Amino acid sequence: MLKIGLCDDEECHRIQISGMLKKALELKHTMYSIFQYQNGEDLLQSKLEMNLYFLDIGMDKLSGIETAKKIRALNKEAIIIFITALKEYVFEAFDVRAFHYILKPISEEKLRNVLYSALAQIDETDNFILAKTISQCTKIFVKDILYIESQLRKIKIHTTYDVIEYYHKLSDIEDELKNFNFFKCHRSYIVNLKYVRSYDNVFITLKNDEKIYISKYKLSDFSKAFMYYLKSLEQ
Repeated sequence: MLKIGLCDDEECHRIQISGMLKKALELKHTMYSIFQYQNGEDLLQSKLEMNLYFLDIGMDKLSGIETAKKIRALNKEAIIIFITALKEYVFEAFDVRAFHYILKPISEEKLRNVLYSALAQIDETDNFILAKTISQCTKIFVKDILYIESQLRKIKIHTTYDVIEYYHKLSDIEDELKNFNFFKCHRSYIVNLKYVRSYDNVFITLKNDEKIYISKYKLSDFSKAFMYYLKSLEQ
C-alpha cells in the first residue's frame, strides 16, 4: 500500500492535488492512501511514515522546507516533492534531497509524470530478485545491480558491493527485470541504465569505469532506451 502525505495550508489546493493524484494512481491500478494535512505540525504529529510527501513551502509556523528537514531526519528513504508558488526556495530543496520541485499553477500532466517517476524509484528501492543455489538463497535489491553477465549456464550478478554467481538462465532474469530500467545489450549482458555513464559502438562504460560489450544489432535500440531513460529523469 502506497502512503502519501499531502501538506498544504489551502484546502482548495489540497482538493485539487489530491484529485489529480487519485486519477493518476487509478490509471496505474496502484493501491494507495492519501493523508491530508493543513500544516507541517499536524503532519509531523501524526507520526505516520509515508512513502511519498507532497509539501507546500509557504505555510504558517513551520515552512515546507523545515517540515522536510524533520521528515528527512526520521526517514532517509522517503521521497519529498515540493509543490509551491515560490521559485526562490529551489536551492534549499536540494538540502533535503527533494525529488522534484513543481511550481503552481499545477499542470496535471507535469504532476502525473513526476508521480510516475517517483513510483518507479519506490519500486526500485523495494524490489529484489532471489539468487538460489543448493546451499543458500541470496536476496539482491534491484537498485544495487550494475549488470548481469552470462557465462555458459552460470549467471554473474555484478552489484555495487559484490558479484553473486549461480546457475540460471539470462532470459529468466531479463523477464524478472522487465519492469525496471534494464536493457539486454548483448546476448551475454543485461545492463542497468541507472549506472551507464557513456557508450560507443563497442562498449558501454559504467559509472564505476567497468566496460561491457554492446552488440551492433542492439546499438540503435539501446540508444533509444537510454535517451528515454535520461528524459524520464528530467520530468
